[in-house]
Amino acid sequence: MTRKIAVRNRVFSFREPLTNIIIIVTFTVLTAIGSVWYISVGDVGLSPRQVIDAVISDAGITAEFVVFRLRLPRLITAFFVGLALAVSGLVFQNVTRNDLVAPDIIGVTTGAGAAGFIWILFTKNTSFLPFVIFIGAIGVTFAVYMLSSFRRVNPDGMVLVGIGMQTFLFAVQSFLVRRFPIDDVIWADNLLLGSFVNSDWFTVFMVSIGTLVCIPIVLFFSSSLRLISLGEDIAATSGVAINKERIILLACACWLASIAVAAAGLIGFLALVIPHIVRLMMGKVSALSIVATGIIGGFFALFADGIGTAFISEDIPVGVLISAVCSPYFFIIFVLS
Repeated sequence: MTRKIAVRNRVFSFREPLTNIIIIVTFTVLTAIGSVWYISVGDVGLSPRQVIDAVISDAGITAEFVVFRLRLPRLITAFFVGLALAVSGLVFQNVTRNDLVAPDIIGVTTGAGAAGFIWILFTKNTSFLPFVIFIGAIGVTFAVYMLSSFRRVNPDGMVLVGIGMQTFLFAVQSFLVRRFPIDDVIWADNLLLGSFVNSDWFTVFMVSIGTLVCIPIVLFFSSSLRLISLGEDIAATSGVAINKERIILLACACWLASIAVAAAGLIGFLALVIPHIVRLMMGKVSALSIVATGIIGGFFALFADGIGTAFISEDIPVGVLISAVCSPYFFIIFVLS
């Protein structure tokens, strides 16, 4: 029998298997260790001791410049982008009751990418690109929700409308590729590839604040999310205001995906795969599994970017690496099952 840990007080209460606590502690420690390694690798190599000294004391002008101006903003951005995408994917999968749904499949990130692609081609201006990407993601999510609620909001309708919207936006981008000079198209496409290379402290502020605003809301509605994932009838009989709470959860998922894309560009598969991995390790959705999803998503993003920086190039888009690593996941699951 699995041993469980129970905590109850006036603020919150939970009862979770001990193994779930161990999973969260393990990945938290791995993230801390990986962060030191992440900052130490690159064209200017630093020892772990130099990294720690630069953060807490004095390690010299060069080490402090590399740590605080170049790598620490990139590290924090990578972690929060991975966290935001993973939690966004978990919410989308449970609200739609479809384990193959993610922001990049239902059209949210596609809308963000299309908005950014069109903006760059027509204006040649990157100053407002994160804001345009954010508005594009919000707009597509709103359109998908409104079109799928034409008769009655249902998860299957949202998925179908999202896939249709994604296909339409791909068609628009393909048309623009034929209408603009190839150099402009390549430049615009490179700007939207998922990467943490251009991360600075403003990016850190945007993605961290944007993420920390939504995560408590998702945690607050974690019980409703679990009940909605079991079916509308069960949720309704348990006292869940389905439409209201579904809109709140979808808005949070959209917000998290939009913030991540605005900060780093298009990163596929992470929002799809990480919730699956957490589900295999921890079972049903809960507040603790949401926390674990965020931590593992952040760890995975910074680890993938660190591998690319250490063994390939500092400039390689992390979206390419994550897609390459995650794409065989479902084939492996199919073979093992």
